[in-house]
Amino acid sequence: MLRLSRKGWNNVIIVGVLAAITLLHRMDQMQEINSRDRERPLLPADAVVLTWQGPSWQIERLGQGWRSRPDLGLDAAALDMRIREWSRWSLPAATALRGVPVVLKVWVAGRDEPIEIGLYQDNGQYAALLPPDRWLALSEQQYRSLLAPGLVVKE
Repeated sequence: MLRLSRKGWNNVIIVGVLAAITLLHRMDQMQEINSRDRERPLLPADAVVLTWQGPSWQIERLGQGWRSRPDLGLDAAALDMRIREWSRWSLPAATALRGVPVVLKVWVAGRDEPIEIGLYQDNGQYAALLPPDRWLALSEQQYRSLLAPGLVVKE
């Protein structure tokens, strides 16, 4: 067995604790980096959408179906498909874009205030800003789909 004085054992314990603290700190940093770069949805996974409001349109839940105001030319099944499509998008992280946003508001069950999604376009780049400060990249087709859900968008 290793023979150390009391002072020696204290030093071993101190070095061990410092190594553990450093390891835990590094793991936390890596987790934060991975979390920042991970793809995320526009809405929380368990969100039940009640109303999705765009700049000049609104899609709202009506019983089991959906209706749009003004009429976007889509039946309840097509509106349901749009809402599900938007809710399932998994979007990569993006850098902040400059410009004036087009704001979408999404009312979900269990929340008093809507989730506000800012859509940005700058030099051919498209992004969505989610609260509190999360930027997600959008393709041009996704951006256009969110602005005009009544139009057929080819991806």
